[in-house]
Amino acid sequence: MTRSLPRWLLATAITLATCTAAQAQAPTIRIQDYPGIIGTLARVAVEKGYCAKNGIQCTLTTIPAAPLGVQTLMAGGIEVALAPSEVAIQSVARGADLKIVGGMFNVNPFMLIVGPGLLASADKGYPAIMQDLKGKKIGVTSRGAGPEFQIKTMLRSAGLKEDDVTFVAVGSPNTGYPALLNKQVDAVMSFVPFDGFCDVLKTCRIAVLPAKGEGPKVLTDLNGAGGLYVMRRDYTEKNPVAVAAFVKALHEAERFTADPANGAELLQITLKHYRIDMPKGDEILKSSLERFRPNMVVAVKKEAVQAAADYLQQTGQLEKTFDAARLF
Repeated sequence: MTRSLPRWLLATAITLATCTAAQAQAPTIRIQDYPGIIGTLARVAVEKGYCAKNGIQCTLTTIPAAPLGVQTLMAGGIEVALAPSEVAIQSVARGADLKIVGGMFNVNPFMLIVGPGLLASADKGYPAIMQDLKGKKIGVTSRGAGPEFQIKTMLRSAGLKEDDVTFVAVGSPNTGYPALLNKQVDAVMSFVPFDGFCDVLKTCRIAVLPAKGEGPKVLTDLNGAGGLYVMRRDYTEKNPVAVAAFVKALHEAERFTADPANGAELLQITLKHYRIDMPKGDEILKSSLERFRPNMVVAVKKEAVQAAADYLQQTGQLEKTFDAARLF
């Protein structure tokens, strides 16, 4: 004689089977993660369960360079790359068919920071501050990268020449700060969380911040499309539901991130993925995160992407004009 299962046990088994099937069917979106805080929205979407809520599985893959992220995307290793506007534009100009699906942050991320010997000069503002840099050593992340082009633009717009200063590659904020503190360079053109070092340790100051409208117009015009989440266009065409779910998860992450009441939890999410290994490292990260958090916006302004393309062409980083509509 065959005995039937108790109803409660049968219901539980059906529920578990249904959940397992749903998980198996949920598309997986692999997202580039970048050391630092610029990829915060995707981290929040994963950690707060916004991806799962919208029927997709999101995973993070650390790739510490934007061009490498795009290469991995084009090779099929990830579905979403983190690309500053200029990297996305240059990639499409070289033949990659990419589409912007959202923004990581909406401002020009670079800032001019002065060290111990120039602290008073920071009060002069732009363009007067630039005169105090004549004959000085300026740190940039790497030679020929975006920060070097932007500091050169600042110099030229203030009436100086590029060879009025000496450029030195100092790497990321974690290595650029010691170079500034030890006077290997006098100033640095860098990005978050360098501002946190200055705020907490009081050994450097932000002198020019394009994100706040400071500096040449050609650089402040870049505000509106600082960092982008990009996908292969063929993927977006074949998987519109998954793409829409990812974008919705990003918007939910933006709302969480924008709420000051979530500051402590946001810091813990960030620390799970990135730390500054030095005394007061968590405090430095918290300072920068709080300052940059309002700029973590999904909406992207097409005119800002076009401004980035025009700037690349004007500075010789693109051979010919580029229509930003190709990315939308």
